[in-house]
Amino acid sequence: MSDQNFLAHFIEEPLYVIKEDATPTPDTSTTEPMEKKEEPKPQEATLSLEVGVVDAPTTVEEPAAPVYVKPLPTAGNNLKHCIVLVDSSEELLEEPLKDLLYKIIGAVKRNPEDILLANCRDAGKDQIEALLANNNHKHLLAFGTDVLTELNGIQPYAIHKPKYVAMLKADPLSEIASDVDKKKALWKALQEMFL
Repeated sequence: MSDQNFLAHFIEEPLYVIKEDATPTPDTSTTEPMEKKEEPKPQEATLSLEVGVVDAPTTVEEPAAPVYVKPLPTAGNNLKHCIVLVDSSEELLEEPLKDLLYKIIGAVKRNPEDILLANCRDAGKDQIEALLANNNHKHLLAFGTDVLTELNGIQPYAIHKPKYVAMLKADPLSEIASDVDKKKALWKALQEMFL
């Protein structure tokens, strides 16, 4: 065989040379001439079919078509991982209540782009689950909405922390705007939650 040292430059994996079984070659000097034998006649070919049992083809179920969930109306970019849920007859929130909400979140060092404001009026459970699953959040504020089952039975203005998310249930913004005691309770809860 020729020199194979150059292969190391092309092939970096280890190579193994397997010697083939060599058939012994007769030594011509010591062998006697063989008599010529007649070659056997080819026999007629016979066709034999083997019948085997084949398993029935298995049916493969196609994955179900994805279910489209109508997104809730939202505003903000959720920059500080805070979702605010409201219940409003407007598309998102009435202007005076939106101004009040932005003052409330401004008091805890948040601006409108830091939160994700979502109107949950007539929202289904799947819409709420999709909203929470698609938006990373550490804080959740619910103003006058009972769409979250985790907050059912929780007193308003009491912070609830299942897992790693701090949740706060509060009265509707329209009630908070006109009641000083509710404003104080909200402020105390927000200080505990954010500051």
